[in-house]
Parts: sequence; structure tokens; C-alpha cells
Amino acid sequence: MKKLPKLLKLSIVFFISFSCIFLLVRKANAASFSSAKDVISTSRPSAAAPLAANVAAGATLFTFDNNGSRFLASDSAIFWPDTGETLESKTVASMSGNTVYLAQATSNTHHKGAAVIVPVTATHTITFRTVTAVPSGGFIKIIFPVGNTSNPASPSASGFSFNGLASGNISISGTSCGSWTITPASGLVQCTLSSAISSPTTITVTLGSSTPALINPTKAAAAGTADTWSINIQTTDSGGTILDQSRIKVGTVESVEVYATVDPTFTFSIAGINNGQAINTGNTTGCTNTETVNTGFNSTATEVNLGVLGPGVINIGAQLLTITTNGINGYTLTATSSGFLINPDMGYWIPNAQGVPSGNDTPAPVALTAGTPAFGIHPCGLDVNTSTWGSGTTGGGTGAKYANPSPVYYYTLASDTTGPVGNSITAGNGLVSVEYAATMSVAVPAGVYRTAMTYVATPAF
Repeated sequence: MKKLPKLLKLSIVFFISFSCIFLLVRKANAASFSSAKDVISTSRPSAAAPLAANVAAGATLFTFDNNGSRFLASDSAIFWPDTGETLESKTVASMSGNTVYLAQATSNTHHKGAAVIVPVTATHTITFRTVTAVPSGGFIKIIFPVGNTSNPASPSASGFSFNGLASGNISISGTSCGSWTITPASGLVQCTLSSAISSPTTITVTLGSSTPALINPTKAAAAGTADTWSINIQTTDSGGTILDQSRIKVGTVESVEVYATVDPTFTFSIAGINNGQAINTGNTTGCTNTETVNTGFNSTATEVNLGVLGPGVINIGAQLLTITTNGINGYTLTATSSGFLINPDMGYWIPNAQGVPSGNDTPAPVALTAGTPAFGIHPCGLDVNTSTWGSGTTGGGTGAKYANPSPVYYYTLASDTTGPVGNSITAGNGLVSVEYAATMSVAVPAGVYRTAMTYVATPAF
């Protein structure tokens, strides 16, 4: 056989070597998935920071070494125990700088340098579309940056903590898994396929479809800048040869706290009720008393004329008091008076219905009897305590009860411990109809009798 020239022999060797290299490169570069993504339910980073100072039992705040962690209102801040401490969780009320205010006082002491954490969990919904068919017995592999493996329920600065994730917390659509393998030490979640996947097929894997879900990493980047994390998705055959793969990115970034201020509001007004009108005019939901003003005079915001009193008759006037407030604890309405309904020219007075006040709300209000000299006021409404003031019509020893306060002692007419109040938030809420009533006997001297009633509405914010 004739020998080939040396130059030609070298060319053949070079061509063969080049072809081998080309084939190796093609095998190592698997196809990328189509439309691969990971949608996480929250991008908020977890919080984990060392205490800047000791925290005593009974404390309502703590300070921390500011490492970018954010503790938000309603968070459950976990005080992680070190030597001699006890783990506990307290609700965060607010945060200012590196000081966190708590909604409840701590029960235990905690040392400087011990960690306070808020693990933020997120559901991961990973979707991809295969390019290469995957045989039965092959694998879907999702590989996360590794988080805290020594304490998987705590966040990490390096990746996602698995938080006890199990196969029951994972769902998949587009194919079926014979089994799941979860390896926190390598960040691996692996599906062993029980059937082949044709191409193209859209696969969706949900990690954290039930509790628990993965724990987001803590903050590392500057405030306002997302920390980005790479997640590797692969399909392989049963021998581990990669068929398709994509490296996708997710970001975690701190939540934006939004603040707004609502100024406290409070209004209090008094309106008269005309002669012949029902006592519950303008207050029909809260006050069911329909007896009418019978004095012959219209009441105004500043005057109630009970008219000419006669023996055996009860004269009734009325006003409507309206309270509105956005105070979260409602309001209280009280009344004092200048004293008895008195004729100042002769110093004679018509007795108080309940007798002489000896304390706030004491003695208890009583019903009026026509012809037995008495004067007092009676509140009617949704916010009135009817066990104290009674309800219904006036007279006959039953129904509405009356009392006249004094300059020193008040009577509580109405209260509501749950706000806001009024402005039709609850029909009848914040409306109080006040009846003024007097009756006399033939023993009462002629003259003009008067007193002054002062109302105090106190909102509770």
C-alpha cells in the first residue's frame, strides 16, 4: 500500500479530533425549556437580626443590629433562645429605625446577640414547557439555593429553607410522579416520573400547595434593591442524562409600608322637637317611645318650655341629641343640672323624681306618677341602658324612668363602647331622645320654676 504524504495524514487527524470535540459539546448543551418561570406568592424577605441589647421579661420593645431586616405590624416575631432562654413569639405593633414595638409584653428574658426572626413563607409555582420527550422513570429536578439545613424552620442568608417540606405539600400537573425526593442539603426537589412526558408538554409544579411552604431568604442587597436567586430546572432520563434544563431567576425585595392618618372626629348637636310630635322623632330605630310633646310649646336647641303644669297631669317636652365620632371606643353621654326645678323668688322647688343625688347615677331613676310632684329627664335610644332608665311611656308607675342630676353628680344617659359611632354606621347609633317631664299637686305654689341642664358627650379614641 502506498504511503500517504505526511501533510495529508496530519489533516486527517485534525479533522477527526475536531469532529469529536463538536459532538461532545452538543451532548453537554441540553435544550432550554420554553417559558420557564417561578411565580412566588410573596417576594418579601424573611427577617433575622441579633438583639442589640438585652430584653427583660415584661418588655414591650426591642432593638436590633440593623442588617436590613424589616419587622412589620402583625408579624409574629420569634425570639430564638440561646443558653438559659426560652423561645417565645410576640406580635409586632410597629417598627421605627432599629426599634420594634410589640403588641404584647415579653414573658421571658432574652440576651443581646440572640436572634429575633420572622420566617416569611412563600408558595412557588414553577411552570415550564418541555422541548425533549422524557421517558417513564426519568426525573424532573428543581434545585434551589441551599438555605438553613441545621434549622430548616429558620430563614437563611444564602437560600431557601425547606421548612419541613414533604411530598404532601407538592402538587404537579401535566404529568404524574411515582415518588418525590426532597433533599434540603442540596436544595433538590425531585420527581420520579411514573409515565413518559411527550414534547411539547407544559408542566406546573407547586411547592407549598399546602402548609408548609419554603421560607424566603433574608435581606442582603441594599434597601429597595431585590436579592436575586437562581433556580435550576432539569429533566433527565433514568440514568441522569440531562435532556432539557433552564436556570431561572426569582427576586426577593422588602415590602413597601404604606401609611395614612385619619384625624379624630367628633360632633355633638342638640335639636328641638315640636309640640305634638312624637318623642322619637328622628330616632325611630333606637327609641320606640311614640308619646308626644304636650306642653303647647316647640322645644329648641337651647330651651324646653314645659308649659303650665296642672294637678294630676304630666307635661312632657323633648330634644334630640346626636353624637358622631370615629373614636374606636365609642362615647359616653352624661348630664348635670344647676339643681332642682326651682322657683327662685320663693325658694320652693319641685322634687327630683329620684330624690336628692348622693353620687353619680345615684339614686336610681324612678317612674313618675301623675299628681305626685316630681321633675326629671329620661333618655331613649339604642345606646341607652334600659335596665336603668326603663322604656315605654311615662306615668302610671311603669315605663320610662326619670332622674334630675345635680351640679356635683352626673347621670349617664347613654354610652357605646364600640366605635365609630353615628353617620348611619349603625341605624340609631349615637342618637339619644331626651324627655323632660314634670307633674305637680295642688300643694305646689304658683310661680315660674326653672333649672339648667348641661350635657357632656365624651368620645373615646
